[in-house]
Amino acid sequence: MHVRQPGLEVQAQLRASPGRVSALVGRLENGQRALLEAVAGLRPVLSGRVALGADALFDSRSGLNLAPDRRRLGWLDSDAHLFPHLTIKQNLTYGARAQGARMSISPGMDVASLVKWLDLGAMLEHRPHEISAAQRVRAALGRALAADPQGLLMSDPLGRVPEPDRPALLERLAQVAHRFNLPVLMTTPRMDEVICMADDVVILHDGRMAGAGPVSQILSDVSLSTFLEGFHAGSILEGTVTRHDIEWLLSEVDVCGQCVVVPAALHPVGTRVRLKVRARDMSLHREVPTDSSSTNVLRGRISQVMLAGQSGTYGAVSVELARELDERLDFKTGAQIWGLVTRQAIQQMNWQPGEPCVVGFNAMAAQVTPLPWTSSKRG
Repeated sequence: MHVRQPGLEVQAQLRASPGRVSALVGRLENGQRALLEAVAGLRPVLSGRVALGADALFDSRSGLNLAPDRRRLGWLDSDAHLFPHLTIKQNLTYGARAQGARMSISPGMDVASLVKWLDLGAMLEHRPHEISAAQRVRAALGRALAADPQGLLMSDPLGRVPEPDRPALLERLAQVAHRFNLPVLMTTPRMDEVICMADDVVILHDGRMAGAGPVSQILSDVSLSTFLEGFHAGSILEGTVTRHDIEWLLSEVDVCGQCVVVPAALHPVGTRVRLKVRARDMSLHREVPTDSSSTNVLRGRISQVMLAGQSGTYGAVSVELARELDERLDFKTGAQIWGLVTRQAIQQMNWQPGEPCVVGFNAMAAQVTPLPWTSSKRG
């Protein structure tokens, strides 16, 4: 797609698969919302093609350009648009009638079940101005889903929701793609929401794609961290909760067969989670340190050493994590972690790609978020 917003030409090739969430991220005004609006038919597309499965919605070559209401796409943004003169119940049923949708939205889910899942029962007879911002977002999501869409577009849906109300709503939003088997495209300026909700990430910079791929891969790529505003550079690791220590309020997470201790995670054993570890909270060693204060030590090997020119205090060292197999280490895990290391340490230790190493960090340095598809199984 090639679209235009004031002061910027935006070109990108996007793909969102059923049951997966793709997040468009980057610094402010790099074209994220413009692309969502173009997919929805709310912004002109200069050239390109937009398709939903095998059905084209826009094609500049053939001249096809379906109106927004014919695209079968749900839309949810920070304004949580609802008809102000209708009750929440009337808002829910309006979309279904307009689209001629069946009252069965997905296997095992009708409108009554949708109302229960979104906890809308107590507000069905209220009008939008009579409920909270978080409740309006839930109602707007319900109306979008009641129309039986074939895809969902979310533009900063939590933007106007007060901070205390966000966690519960965020968990619901994280379940949508997997529960309803919908392709979802989303934007948000808050990276914690991307980590919680997204399966894949597209980084935009100056209107172009700087990187695209799975969340854990792209957000752990040291070379892409400079394109993200407000994101404390670091790594995303995926693992499984294996144990809770009630006495010390700690949990253990299996990451590539290695144990990571984190602050008490309020998720059952077996839950798949993501761990975010800031690069500046990590230390690098050749052997397991005997006098280190690091709670966690992970084995791996150096994959990349980056220095910012000939000046600056820090460099970056990227490490491939290993899985311990009997007497050997398997490096085919796909998991990467990187840390900020002083230039002095890099030169003194003479770190080189391919060398074995140990990464250390404290339990309190890890932030834990359940994977979206795990949340959907619980929800």
